Amino acid sequence: MKKIIIPLVVLGLIAAGVGFYMYNKPVESLDNKKAEVVVTADQLLTDYESNEQTANDKYLGKVVQVSGKVVEVTTEEGKNKIHLETSNPISMVITELDEGNGVEGLQPGEQATVKGMCSGYLSDVILVRSSVVK
Repeated sequence: MKKIIIPLVVLGLIAAGVGFYMYNKPVESLDNKKAEVVVTADQLLTDYESNEQTANDKYLGKVVQVSGKVVEVTTEEGKNKIHLETSNPISMVITELDEGNGVEGLQPGEQATVKGMCSGYLSDVILVRSSVVK
């Protein structure tokens, strides 16, 4: 019986260690990644509004560089967010910045270019793990 229990305990400890490591592994920054798609905020939203499935195929899970006019800069739950204007008055592109990526100097009304991972569309298009392109 001990011959079976000891290897199972060792395998369980190894699996727990690997799981702990993977859970706590830092997420790679997108700062040095090249954008797969370059688009304006208005075009990004228009693509999603016209055909969400086609837009998902084009943008979802990809590094997208978006340019547009800043509507507002907010901080929610400790994360900075930049809201970019579109031609639809009730929808916009919201970019959630990585920790350490500040929004110093960005004011509503200014043009901004932001790079991030597209996570989809609800009533707004959301980019996560974003950073402001210099």
